[in-house]
Amino acid sequence: MTLRTTISVFQTIALCSSSYFPVVFWFFPSIAVEHAKFDAQWSVLLVAIVGVGIAWLYGALNERFPNITGADVHVMVSGRWLGKVILVAYIPVYLLFLALSLYFTVNLMKYFFPDTPQAVFAIFICVVGWRGAWLGIEALGRVASIVHPLTFAGLIASFVMVYFRAERHLIPHQLVNTMNVVQATYHLLPLYLGMNLFVMLSPYYNHAKRKSIWYPIISAIIGGVVLCIVFLSTVINLGWEPITKVMYPLQMTIQLIRLQGFLIERLGIVILILSVAFGTLFVSNHIWALSTVVARILDRTDDAYKPFTPLVVVLMFLGYTFIRNPVQARELVEDYLTPVSVILLIVVPGLELLIAKIRGMRTDRASQSTRQKNQT
Repeated sequence: MTLRTTISVFQTIALCSSSYFPVVFWFFPSIAVEHAKFDAQWSVLLVAIVGVGIAWLYGALNERFPNITGADVHVMVSGRWLGKVILVAYIPVYLLFLALSLYFTVNLMKYFFPDTPQAVFAIFICVVGWRGAWLGIEALGRVASIVHPLTFAGLIASFVMVYFRAERHLIPHQLVNTMNVVQATYHLLPLYLGMNLFVMLSPYYNHAKRKSIWYPIISAIIGGVVLCIVFLSTVINLGWEPITKVMYPLQMTIQLIRLQGFLIERLGIVILILSVAFGTLFVSNHIWALSTVVARILDRTDDAYKPFTPLVVVLMFLGYTFIRNPVQARELVEDYLTPVSVILLIVVPGLELLIAKIRGMRTDRASQSTRQKNQT
């Protein structure tokens, strides 16, 4: 497989950033407060730091295997059959991940447009998401380079504005219970479950020595800053106890924004539109990634993913239809995606990187120069 440089540095970072967060972003403050109580701010900070560590892990894997996708890394490190078993195990997890993301995005839109049937929103997101995946990673990179910075800039601006409009600006900062912080951090890990997509991008961007490993790390640092700002603004405006009583505390916080004199009086609607665009891009990214994984399982080239995109979309939509209510959706996240996140984000890539280093497995320039020396 040859190296194909099709996306820029900025597009790579934007694609990485738009591959995680949406699944639990709209209610992560309530998870943090529910499990860590008044130490919730420390759990949010800790999960942001863990996210940077996960990003480094994926960056290191990509630098070691720059010209193959993450699907091929599993096969190369674990062997043909075990590698394919691991790939097959990924599929139901990420189909559930996509179905939940679709459900939460539809619920967000339904909250602001109550007269529109949910099925209309779901079908719209599925069709647009499928079209984006069909156009390929280069098109997704161009869209991500626009949607991602606008969304994050809008979120930062709006929640900073809400923060300074609050009556008080400080929250308790003493650490009360370390175990509660660890437990809450564990339950917040699904925030980063989508970062797995980054290893699928490896052959599509240029790998520069000591530079490209920073791409996912930069993404994780920016994302961590957004998480901390959003959490702080939400807690200060809604209070600790109310956060655990409402389904989507971030929606409630956004509605506190009232700007007089703007063309659009409520900036929250702008943030909503950007967030939906970000969520749809997120769906497109993972439809593309899952379709590519299916192609590699069937020994097709990673460019032959298009025939599998309709199948992924249909299965995602079917999964969405089986989710009855927000309570069940939250239970699926906490009971299934949370423990799986530890395995897929930390255990599997960590073991693969360790095995690759022990066995000297790599496809970068160092391996090529070694082979040339051996031939000489």
